[in-house]
Amino acid sequence: METSGNKLKFTPFNLAVLLAALFVGVGAGALVYRQYRADHDHGKSSKKSKNEGQDLNALAPIVGTEDGNGDPGSKYDAQFGTSSMWPKFNPDRHYYVTRCVPGRVMVQVRSNPDVKVKVWANPAQSGRYAAEARPLPGQDFDVKIMREDGPESYEVRCLPSNFPEWRYKRFRKPPKGMFMVSSYLTPGKTGRVWLIVFDQDGTPRWWYSPPYNTLGGQVLYDGTVQFPRGFGDGFGQDARTATDIRDLDGNLVKTVRFKGAPTDGHEYVLLPNGNQLVMSYDPRYGVDLRPVGGRANRGVLDGAFQEQTPDGQVLWSWNSGDHIPLTGTPYRWWIREFNNPHFDQHGKIRYDHFHLNSIEPWGDQYVISTRHTDSIWGISKKTGNIVWKFGGVKTPQSLKVVGDDPYGNYPISGNHDARMIGDVLTVHDNGTHVKGRAPRALRYRIDLKERTATYLGAFTDKAAAPSSHCCGSFRQLGDGWVVSWGDNPWVTGFDADGKLAFRLGLPVPAYRAVPVPSSVSEADLDNGLDAMEPEPPMSNQPMTPLEFNDKHNLQDRTVPSRKLAPIPEDNQDDLGLTKSGKVAKSGN
Repeated sequence: METSGNKLKFTPFNLAVLLAALFVGVGAGALVYRQYRADHDHGKSSKKSKNEGQDLNALAPIVGTEDGNGDPGSKYDAQFGTSSMWPKFNPDRHYYVTRCVPGRVMVQVRSNPDVKVKVWANPAQSGRYAAEARPLPGQDFDVKIMREDGPESYEVRCLPSNFPEWRYKRFRKPPKGMFMVSSYLTPGKTGRVWLIVFDQDGTPRWWYSPPYNTLGGQVLYDGTVQFPRGFGDGFGQDARTATDIRDLDGNLVKTVRFKGAPTDGHEYVLLPNGNQLVMSYDPRYGVDLRPVGGRANRGVLDGAFQEQTPDGQVLWSWNSGDHIPLTGTPYRWWIREFNNPHFDQHGKIRYDHFHLNSIEPWGDQYVISTRHTDSIWGISKKTGNIVWKFGGVKTPQSLKVVGDDPYGNYPISGNHDARMIGDVLTVHDNGTHVKGRAPRALRYRIDLKERTATYLGAFTDKAAAPSSHCCGSFRQLGDGWVVSWGDNPWVTGFDADGKLAFRLGLPVPAYRAVPVPSSVSEADLDNGLDAMEPEPPMSNQPMTPLEFNDKHNLQDRTVPSRKLAPIPEDNQDDLGLTKSGKVAKSGN
């Protein structure tokens, strides 16, 4: 493009340059618009996630968070609360938890004039007021309601500062009992691992955060806690894997390992005689897999378990490779295994064709659940032979399924946690890799004389658990039941009639929900938490006077306001005061 005076003169070359610039500009504009659309769509995605959160709240709301004003309510002659206390006060419940700013929590109180309430080390008073307690996270304090017939004491324990959020919703009177859940972090996820005991009202009654990952945990009948050390490999193939036995105060009692092969954490059983069952995914090499569609000279992981004395001496052992052929695993699972091999430290392939996940003593037998065979097996303690089989590939040992189970032709798939209650088999049927099949908590009556398994019923919670890839449990809780739905972050309680009683939501899925044995009391758990309380011990000197919210008690402040130093404006909101230093009005 040339200029001649004030006129522009176009040449073919200049015209080509102009067109090229126009093309680049349009392309850049398209890129900017595409980035705008990406950002705009990202905003839509965020909105969608929020809607998903609302759906979760419909299933069960988050509880125990700093989202309230601490109003204690006025239903009873005396009651108290904090902004995050769970559950809400009831005179028949004497244990609560709350979130706490380290070293301080404000307790709101309301009582009739003839009933006094003493919060921690503060003087007992009646009326509507706020009182300070000074616990550290993990510590507890008392609130006493003092009537003419004597005082009644209530315990409030501060949750650890990094304690996870949880959800809870009650639908009807729940079965009474406590159960342990544990969080297992899959590869790529970060956070703290927790073992938590909840009661039927969704209240944490005990907790412990181990220094390593763990698959599951349980409180044992002798008052110890068992959980496996996990190292992110999904099952026990890391040489460091072992089972921890700890006291309720968190102190290590002993470490248990399978003898002769890597320890796996799917199951541990403390027997009534004090012996223990420990399991392994035992590698076996040089296996010809051509009969099941694979190649020659490959490795597999057999299911194995041992009965050991308390000091680790092996008394009895069993290995699936000695009793169950490779054809016991359905072809559909072999296809998945061939597409998902596991490697040892030397790069050798091993296929997880059996996947033992539970062991249950039953008379002169052991009853085991194996995910990758879709089967429950009854094993003779005397010979190790298969006595009976439920589900999976049909064999001469298979029981005849009777009753009106809608999936009676193939009753379990990817199953977990087989237990025996008398002659009744309970099992978590995951329904894994079966289109349209939700997980079920399944009950069958086993009759070995007639060689039958009779369908008794199943519980589901399709709103919380429409499908389940892995994990899960089904246990008796009091006069009802508790179910963990595998890789769904929900635990459901059912009453004795099989009706939905409560739903507990967790940040990550729990491997199992295991009831606390009746030999272990609430006091035992509380004593364990007391022993784990952080240092320094809690002070017994209030630092803030009582703040009354009803006029007839304003003259009864512990320290007259004229004797107090001026309060910085930054602190007045925390103390429930206006910027003028007057008591803030309460919403009643």
